[in-house]
Amino acid sequence: MEFINNITDFIEQLESLEKPFSIWIYSSKEHYCQFGTQDNKLRTYQLKKAIEQHLQVIVEMHNDENHNFFLLLPEVHMVVPVRFHGDQVLSITRPRAA
Repeated sequence: MEFINNITDFIEQLESLEKPFSIWIYSSKEHYCQFGTQDNKLRTYQLKKAIEQHLQVIVEMHNDENHNFFLLLPEVHMVVPVRFHGDQVLSITRPRAA
């Protein structure tokens, strides 16, 4: 998946991809919980609803070689790549060059 830092463009790219992804929602004490297990179209709808409610959301892309994680920041309408493990954000990472 190509890195896009605008939430609207990021979601459009998710809708066009055939690759599965997971949604994580901030729960409490710096921990996230997984949100939903439906197909991509329904997950995209759930993702839009979470963003509308200004929830802190992590999108986990399930690629063949590795998993990429993105923190969506609705208050500034940005997507930021992050290191994420065991339901916690470890650090913000720099996007890879195309």
